[in-house]
Amino acid sequence: MSANVGFASMESLSDRVCAAVRKRILNGVYGGGQFLGEEAIASELGVSRPVVSDCLQWLADEGWLELIPYRGARVIDWTPDDSHEVFELRALLEGHAARRAAERIDPSTIGNLQRLIGQEYQVISADRVDHERLSRINLAIHETICSASGSRRLRRLMEGLLDGAVSARNTFGLSQAWLDKAHREHAEIVTALASGDGGKAASVLRTHILSVSNGQPWPTDGYTEEAITSPRSSEC
Repeated sequence: MSANVGFASMESLSDRVCAAVRKRILNGVYGGGQFLGEEAIASELGVSRPVVSDCLQWLADEGWLELIPYRGARVIDWTPDDSHEVFELRALLEGHAARRAAERIDPSTIGNLQRLIGQEYQVISADRVDHERLSRINLAIHETICSASGSRRLRRLMEGLLDGAVSARNTFGLSQAWLDKAHREHAEIVTALASGDGGKAASVLRTHILSVSNGQPWPTDGYTEEAITSPRSSEC
């Protein structure tokens, strides 16, 4: 089925095409190891091939695809084991980051985190949850806490675990109940950081990360052709 991305209302044609391809990967329409044809995607989305080519390069840079010489763009495989391993590593490292951050965080950073929490609430309370925006907000919350730890070594270790593709894959498909729970946990983490309680911040953050891991649906199904937003009842 053709899914013209709609030129009139979009911020950026490239952004819309990238979002559509990301969503197809998340939903399993484009499976791990599958090569993506530029002409087929261009036809399905009603855009030009050069636009698709640029988007595939961008998605490769984000970690969604790998570019194979003379063969094209291949979807990077992502399994439940991959996801659970990432969550376990994040729980260890981000718990340490939260403990350090509680000792070093400044009021301005707390204010930034509180604004992100407010934005997260607006997104998950909408009739249709914008997964792309929610993923960006979630990533910003966790990156801000990591940066507040004041450890360059820790930030380097976290880079591969908090890139855009990994973050999106780790939050996609959560039910509304899990989204609400994750939001409450984010707020509790920020409250602990603001009070300087490193032990509580670390404990809640570790619990939060492992809890989200348990809430992931495998496999994800129910794909629809809406490139940017999705019903609250079916996906994150």
